[in-house]
Amino acid sequence: MSILDIVLGTASSHGYLAVCVALLVYWSQLAVRRLFLSPIAHIPGPKLAAMTQLYESYYDIWLGGQYTLRILEMHKQYGPIVRISPWEVHVGDADFFNELYAGSGRRRERWSFFTKQFGADQSTLSTIDHDHHRLRRSALNPFFSNQGVKSLQPVIEERADTLLERLQAYGQTSSKPLNIMYPFSAFTNDVICEYSFARSEHLIEDAQFGKQSTECLLMGTHMGPIIKHVGSIGHMLVNSLPDWFSARYVPGWSGFLKLKKDIRDQINEIKATEHTEKWQLDVDHPTIFHEMLSSKVLPPEEKTVTRLAHDGQILVQAGTLTTSWTIAVATFHLLNRPESLTQLRDELFERIPDPNEVVPLARLEQFPYLRAVIKEALRLAFGTSSRLSRVAPDETMQLFDKEKNKTWKIPPGTVVSMTSYKTQTDPTIYYDPFGWHPERWIEDGGRQEKDLPVFNAGSRVCLGIYLAEAELYLMIAKLFRRWGGGGAVGGHAKEDKRVGDMGKMKLFDTSTKDCEMAADYFIPIPYKGSRGLRVVFEPAKN
Repeated sequence: MSILDIVLGTASSHGYLAVCVALLVYWSQLAVRRLFLSPIAHIPGPKLAAMTQLYESYYDIWLGGQYTLRILEMHKQYGPIVRISPWEVHVGDADFFNELYAGSGRRRERWSFFTKQFGADQSTLSTIDHDHHRLRRSALNPFFSNQGVKSLQPVIEERADTLLERLQAYGQTSSKPLNIMYPFSAFTNDVICEYSFARSEHLIEDAQFGKQSTECLLMGTHMGPIIKHVGSIGHMLVNSLPDWFSARYVPGWSGFLKLKKDIRDQINEIKATEHTEKWQLDVDHPTIFHEMLSSKVLPPEEKTVTRLAHDGQILVQAGTLTTSWTIAVATFHLLNRPESLTQLRDELFERIPDPNEVVPLARLEQFPYLRAVIKEALRLAFGTSSRLSRVAPDETMQLFDKEKNKTWKIPPGTVVSMTSYKTQTDPTIYYDPFGWHPERWIEDGGRQEKDLPVFNAGSRVCLGIYLAEAELYLMIAKLFRRWGGGGAVGGHAKEDKRVGDMGKMKLFDTSTKDCEMAADYFIPIPYKGSRGLRVVFEPAKN
């Protein structure tokens, strides 16, 4: 061995040692700062979660959407407030809801770690600053107001009627079971696109009810945790890679790219007609892009194609899966519990003698049992199952721990979150929390109504709340006014069959497990291997 080899070897050894020492010092000081010097060091929780966000990424990426369920276990161990990451506190007490998601001008901001999963940084949903969000939201509120939705009821009505016709045609030509998530997603996708853009892909008319589009959206939700945790790499995947590359090598991505391109193309078409006689002439009704481009509130920099396209993209993503899943969950439980179906149909037949009658939404909302069915479906479908975080930059929040008779103080600037899944399955609020009991909303709706946080609350309450409710009321009322139930194939045979029915629906090899959350990917996902909520449609015989 030469002297040079010895020298280099010694230097190399010293170099490795120096690196190891540096890493040890770095992690040691980081542990001290996060475990003992952090403003939220007093909040109980797993020490490893307080030290590093890798703890969360293990549950969300390696185990697949399991961190929400892990957080529920933490609450059983530590109480109503737990520290779930170096920066975030989770609250499990339903009474804290109005404090966290406060309205009335109290500042509540989002957290960038949460918003980047959507791949639409300039959208209203992803806007972090309180005042900036209020500005962007003000341009959209009139379009999605209760009055605005009711004025466009014919748009929803036409799509619902078309779906009923397609289901009848499907039953006449096929005896195969159908995963009802697909036709209901076709319905909600067509509605949000027709309502917002005055055009759609007409997925209802597609031979597979737009299965590919739904799968594309579901794939996007599964990528959310990865995009959150890998940061700039995930952002690059969504926004920076050449379209031809991501379309070819990322499964299902081509459909997402087409959605983005179609939205941008429409915005460019509309912008080209600004200040001309063609403005709004090529559409059946004004679109959200007409609304935002003509807004007196938004400055020019808020009207760029990219900015508006991000809002359009989020509307399609948010307006499709959550509402369609709720309709699917309601359909399953009504078919699975015949006495509930009979009670609903009794009400619908009494109040809508003519199945072809156009019933105003305001009147449908007054049907007691229909309303109870929708509330219970919303509760068990969860809407957004992921925790929703907020930051109060100027305010110390307080939580009173009833078990320990102690008040926890949460310092300003702390990321604080709650999860609707926990509240909506809380046995102290809802008896038999995983059971289907629409009657609970008729028996005692007061307390329970307050604790149904599906659409969130405060200044960032779900933009599409009135549209989602309109879809639920119209679709469920129309479906079960015209279709009966025939029990389950090979199972219970108790049916509800009436004169004038289009036919009857039967569950096929489907159980409650198929609509229970086994993983959280922003929306609830059933157990791996589930074949979906499958139904056989048997048209009435002439």
